[in-house]
Amino acid sequence: MKTKSAREVGLFYGVIAGMSGAFGIEFFTLLEHSALLAGPAVILSLLLCGILNMLTMFTYCELGTSISRLGSEYTFTKASFGGFISFLTGWLRWVACIFTVALSAIGFGQMMNYFLPVNTQLVAIFIIILFTVLNIRGIRQLDLVVIAVFVSVFAIFDTASLLQGLTAKSFEPFMPNGLMGALAGVMYSFSIFFGVRTIVVESPNMENPERNVPRSIFFSSLSLIVIYCSVAFFVVGAVEFPVETSIPLLTLAAERLMGPIGGALLNVAGISAAVMSMTTAMSVQTSIISAMSRDGYMPKIVLMTRSRFGTRYVAVILGSILAILFAASGLAVFVGYVVNFTSLLIFAIVNLSLIRLRKLMPRLIRPFKTPLYPYTPIVGALVGFALLIFVESTVLALGIEFILITIIVYHLRMVGYSRLRLAIGGINFGISGLIALFLCLLRLKIMELPWLVADELYLSYSAAVMSVLFFLAGVLNLNSKKKT
Repeated sequence: MKTKSAREVGLFYGVIAGMSGAFGIEFFTLLEHSALLAGPAVILSLLLCGILNMLTMFTYCELGTSISRLGSEYTFTKASFGGFISFLTGWLRWVACIFTVALSAIGFGQMMNYFLPVNTQLVAIFIIILFTVLNIRGIRQLDLVVIAVFVSVFAIFDTASLLQGLTAKSFEPFMPNGLMGALAGVMYSFSIFFGVRTIVVESPNMENPERNVPRSIFFSSLSLIVIYCSVAFFVVGAVEFPVETSIPLLTLAAERLMGPIGGALLNVAGISAAVMSMTTAMSVQTSIISAMSRDGYMPKIVLMTRSRFGTRYVAVILGSILAILFAASGLAVFVGYVVNFTSLLIFAIVNLSLIRLRKLMPRLIRPFKTPLYPYTPIVGALVGFALLIFVESTVLALGIEFILITIIVYHLRMVGYSRLRLAIGGINFGISGLIALFLCLLRLKIMELPWLVADELYLSYSAAVMSVLFFLAGVLNLNSKKKT
């Protein structure tokens, strides 16, 4: 069933949506780590990120204009693969959005700490609650304001860098850790550009999407490449690598170029980026979880809408509660790594979806076709999987755990409530019977446990009670009247 929505967004807001989705806190929290790995070659890392991202955005563009419905990546994979792959993609995107909200809140608290001595975790929790309320009420008008602040601050930063001049020594050696260091920088900078896919989320609301979606993607991607690479270039010119200081890299560069005023302006831009990341992630996670709920993967209560403001407030609140739990940890870099891991997997799966959809639906109307097909999606998929080798082991382990949880949740959901109750009831009867059999064998001296030191009478009573409890649990599950 398609979800209809009024087409009210033109090219201008499409570009704004793409830039606002990418103007995130990741640039402030992850650029420093990328620079530590790549050195001055972080400029090259960002350039590669931008080019690779633009290529895959062509894939998003084709899918977004031909399958313009609620859910974006989840909807694409549902049309091409269906079943578990689509559920996994939706689940990973939802997880990525939750962690992005948490990362934005932590970054917001760290930026505020530059001005006032505040508790970062408490500020993070407060800001998530505040923007959950604002998101429910609708805050689209905030996009233009935040982007204006962000662009203005970096324009001042670049101008000050030109006036101060650059230190050529800062660029030597350009690749202190070789090509692998630059590629590792790509992995940790990747999510900085990935927010452009927000345009695809907005595609159901765009006027003339077959033209405005690709144009919005192109203009926003090109603008981001210029902005991010120029800022990184001037940052490298303002500091000497390796950087040995506890001050964040961007803040350090701004203070060296413009003094305390520069540091203050930079943190204002960081606060703006945190706000933009948070609102965008909340919007995307609402779209994803609503689409999954529509298809029966999530409880239908998620689709509840507050009529006065027209937002799915249950979905927003659910994601915010989980984000608060992660934001309370204060581990900004680790949370950022999880965002990169999930985004890269989604990046690869979406490219594979285009290839499969071309084979499954060769006659599907495609207002926009990915150039250089099939090489573009093949390169995008390979790059997405290849960059995962640079993920830290702890994040990789956590990512594998998320995938295992997804497998369990998916199959439990597919079993259905009634069948699940029957299965649990049968398991309870089986456990009850095994305990009773074990107890009888012990009492009849057919089986002996010489290593057992517990009192035999105590063991008999305990085993009997456990057997009865499991038997009763089986009866309750099998007698359940609730249906799916």
